Amino acid sequence: MVVVFEEIIPTLEGRWTRFICEQPFVRDAILTQVVLPHFSDKRSFVVVYSEAMFRKFAKFLEISVSKFPELERVFERINFIKIGKRAECKFGDLYAFVEQGSPNLVTELVQRFEDLKDNDVLILHESFGLLLELLDLKDILEIFSVLPDDITLFGFRGYESHVDRVVNEVYDVVVRVEPDDMIDETHYIVSVEDFSDCSKEFGRFRVKEGKLVDLE
Repeated sequence: MVVVFEEIIPTLEGRWTRFICEQPFVRDAILTQVVLPHFSDKRSFVVVYSEAMFRKFAKFLEISVSKFPELERVFERINFIKIGKRAECKFGDLYAFVEQGSPNLVTELVQRFEDLKDNDVLILHESFGLLLELLDLKDILEIFSVLPDDITLFGFRGYESHVDRVVNEVYDVVVRVEPDDMIDETHYIVSVEDFSDCSKEFGRFRVKEGKLVDLE
């Protein structure tokens, strides 16, 4: 694991953390190369919204396995909570399916989240943020309110709308990953905002041949 994440990720167990990263590849690479492998010994759940976004994420997993075969074992352990049109998934297990557009969507999702345990890891894919933009604040708070207090939660987002700035308030930690404009588009800066501390630059990494690596 990249050094900067070796220092950050272990401290996030039992906390609610949001990763904000504009670059889709880097965002999904952090999820698949860092978060999922680190917590591979726990029950991990990935929530994906919409059939189109699920297809794109499945393609990303497929390409990742072709490049890094050791990740296949990790992906096979994923429990998906899919909000879409078809009750099927290519990787891992379909733990729960909620029909996209259902008038009972929030109620069904809350019921699934109520079954989670403190020792579980829940990952909200970038697409889940799109769903939150379609809901009112009451429903958003209801969804987060049923989660176990000490569950390890990761939310991924590419940008911050008005809704996202409100959602950030429920997280303990916000990690921002931004391009290092002083170098080039393959280098990134990681900063951490803790609810009990001020924002601070934490470290750097780069992307090389599809992999997150330390600076040379």
